[in-house]
Amino acid sequence: MTNFNDSVTEGPARGERGSVLVTGATGMLGGAIARELQDNGYSVRAFVRPGSDTTSLDRDGVSLFEGDITDDDAVVAAVTGVQYVCHAAGLVPGSGGKRADFHNVNVEGTRVMRDAAVTADVSRIVHVSTVHTFGIRPGSVLDETSKPDSDPHPGYDASKVKAEELLLNSNPRLEVVVVNPTVVFGPGSSPAGRILKMFIKGRLPITPLPDRSLCLVYVEDVARGVRLALERGRPGEQYILASEAVSTRHFIQTLAKATGKKPPRFSTPAWLVQLGVSFLWIVSPLTRWRPPITSEGVRHGSTIYDGSKAVRELGLEYTSLDVALKETVHHLSEK
Repeated sequence: MTNFNDSVTEGPARGERGSVLVTGATGMLGGAIARELQDNGYSVRAFVRPGSDTTSLDRDGVSLFEGDITDDDAVVAAVTGVQYVCHAAGLVPGSGGKRADFHNVNVEGTRVMRDAAVTADVSRIVHVSTVHTFGIRPGSVLDETSKPDSDPHPGYDASKVKAEELLLNSNPRLEVVVVNPTVVFGPGSSPAGRILKMFIKGRLPITPLPDRSLCLVYVEDVARGVRLALERGRPGEQYILASEAVSTRHFIQTLAKATGKKPPRFSTPAWLVQLGVSFLWIVSPLTRWRPPITSEGVRHGSTIYDGSKAVRELGLEYTSLDVALKETVHHLSEK
């Protein structure tokens, strides 16, 4: 396989490595991807929703294209003239979206992007999916060869499975590489980020599910993984992005050290957490506060995903949990 990045020297000038469109660029992950690409010599276009906050993208050289991911004309305009696409736009769990919304954004939006990329003669697209497309089996270790043993959960999971199928079975002229992150954490408005903020503000008095295995990945590692997949990924391949699994107790204790706070003295079992989360989602329209986790997330937790293929084939190095949490706490403290 020819690696189109092999000939690039250290410290490339902006745009030297080519032009790339990043969708979902105002999100925590999409923004990190855009910055990672620009910092490594790419000319970056950011596809953003009209009226969205683009503060994180206010840097020289990032071009903004506004539009809806399901709008053919807007997507064609954004993708025309670029060599590569990193497709990170999507509706995520906890957003309040209905099944039809997940299908419209995650499936139809991906179809629109795929068709536009083929028309614009884009050479490669890196699609950001989820580890849930490999299945959910609490207590098991899954990798890129794993197959689900049941139908995907309706809504988000089902939509991501269909989106992957659309791309991996697409026009042979378009090289497709898929990355499958597990739960992403870092500064930002993600569910994991909200949990971190709750702890920092002293609003997490207990350790939920203390012995449950958490399979997480730092947002900067995912952004770097996307870039490496663009540069080194094999067409048609998928790469799980996941750090070493840790228990909830270990995660909270490490977070406590990063913040200088004491970890909670008490913990709660799974059934009680699930009951509480279900209640919070029921009353969320009244409280206008979305819990940082869904009841499905509580039920389906503890599946461990093996992220070593990305290390072997892409050269990705995962940030240690203590360093990642220190960096995250530092960024959150500045806000």
